[in-house]
Amino acid sequence: MNIVPLRANGAPEGGTLQLDITYALASMRTGSLLDAEGAGEAQEQLEGLAATLPDLFGTVDTGSLDRISERLGGDGETENFAEILLISPEHTHVIQPLVARPGVALLAVSRGTSSIGLVLSAVRARLDALESG
Repeated sequence: MNIVPLRANGAPEGGTLQLDITYALASMRTGSLLDAEGAGEAQEQLEGLAATLPDLFGTVDTGSLDRISERLGGDGETENFAEILLISPEHTHVIQPLVARPGVALLAVSRGTSSIGLVLSAVRARLDALESG
């Protein structure tokens, strides 16, 4: 498990909010995990999320994303659709395709749904580290 400490005003215990996020890399083509070291309890959730990738990304019509972007006032380019966010009562799941590694996605599982913005911020920071390193 990755515990990500983040500063937050009014957070308990000295102003530090901790997010419980587990990451893995997965193949969008095969749905297999490529890197899930230390996944622990989240291993099964990450495997299940990875298994959906071929169906999910094999059926997405990129033209439909362009049309959605235009209707939302965008310029019709899908770069605004960076990640897929799935929320359940107990967890937040994020699927973030890597630009530098086509066909590979960063998966993240976080317990709880109360800090979705912080979870997305942590996932994007992890993505930046992966893409630049």
